[in-house]
Amino acid sequence: MPDRTTSNSDTSGSLTASPLLRIPGLCLTILRRIVDVAALLLLAYMSCAILAQIIGRYFFNYSIAWSEETATFAQVWLILLGAGIAMRFNQHVGVDVLIRKAPLPVQRLCNGAGLLLGLWFLGVVVVGSLSMLSIGFMIKSPALQIPMAVPYMALPVGFGYFLIEFAVTTLPRVIDPDRAAASEKEEAKA
Repeated sequence: MPDRTTSNSDTSGSLTASPLLRIPGLCLTILRRIVDVAALLLLAYMSCAILAQIIGRYFFNYSIAWSEETATFAQVWLILLGAGIAMRFNQHVGVDVLIRKAPLPVQRLCNGAGLLLGLWFLGVVVVGSLSMLSIGFMIKSPALQIPMAVPYMALPVGFGYFLIEFAVTTLPRVIDPDRAAASEKEEAKA
């Protein structure tokens, strides 16, 4: 009979010990792959659009208005999705020297408070950015005349993804700070 108390971890960092955790872990892995591909495509498009703009402007004396606009929209999407990607790899700046030196109950309390405050803030940003979408449907972009809701959609999507990655990254620090710190040290060495 398999031991249900042990937890296995795949390369994406999601727990896959029990069947109840496999489905969210699989969903998180799929979401991460979608975001990774989207970020790669946005970066490639942005580079090509800017290159086309430079070639058009300096070699053919013709400015391509839509390329600058779409490159800017791609950059906004890339930055907001990139914040979640950076959170996944624990690349955001954080000063936790005092928390790591504190006793275990204090570490859990501080990490739990940080998790709750972070989730509250990101939730407020996601909900607040949804109201911008209604404004975005009324405003058109200057060059392409598309609704500004398309670039504005980057806010709830990007911050929603950041919220998910923040929760997945921070929750282990609340549950078992020592194990999370050891895991972060191993990842930093690799």
